[in-house]
Amino acid sequence: MWDDLYEPPDAADVLGDLHELATSVFDLCYDGSEPEWAAWAWSILTRAGLAAAGTEYERGELVLRLLALNMFHREFCARALDLGVPGEWDVDPDRVLGDHPRLHPVLLGIIAERRSLDLADSTDPGDLDFDVSVAATALDALVRSEYRRVVPLLVKMAGPADLAASVWASTREGARFPLSDTVVRELTVALTPAGHAALEWVRGGARRS
Repeated sequence: MWDDLYEPPDAADVLGDLHELATSVFDLCYDGSEPEWAAWAWSILTRAGLAAAGTEYERGELVLRLLALNMFHREFCARALDLGVPGEWDVDPDRVLGDHPRLHPVLLGIIAERRSLDLADSTDPGDLDFDVSVAATALDALVRSEYRRVVPLLVKMAGPADLAASVWASTREGARFPLSDTVVRELTVALTPAGHAALEWVRGGARRS
């Protein structure tokens, strides 16, 4: 889609203050184009009205949505490229939780509390001593909740083939998003059995257990 005379939007411009977090968690391939993929996927959420925040609470939800994109990206790579274990998503909370631009643990606790997330045997969700293991559990549950909201939308708006091809392309250096129709065809025409299964998973809605 992008003519050689033009450059895609800069990932930092698209993601704003979430760019630092995106570069921290979208790091599966050392020389890939994952932050650029995240920016492209984020632009789709922007068009759907899911990437704007007027309060700090809403910004916390944006962090969760960005992580939901990361969960999808990691799941696809595990299924299609054997980069990871399908069904497992394990992001170090230290990369995600903290002062701005990361998600403050207190805000994570508040979001969990407002969404009635069961945090039995934990400290008060709003407590500054919000336990690290409890925070990791809350983070995983909240990201899964956002996943169920944003990923089906991503599949619908991008299209299964284009979305799958974009993740494959993101593992390579210098990928430009959105991909041209020619590149999408090249990436999806001769798939391995695992690649075909991953594409069918996306076509089925990219659901996670």
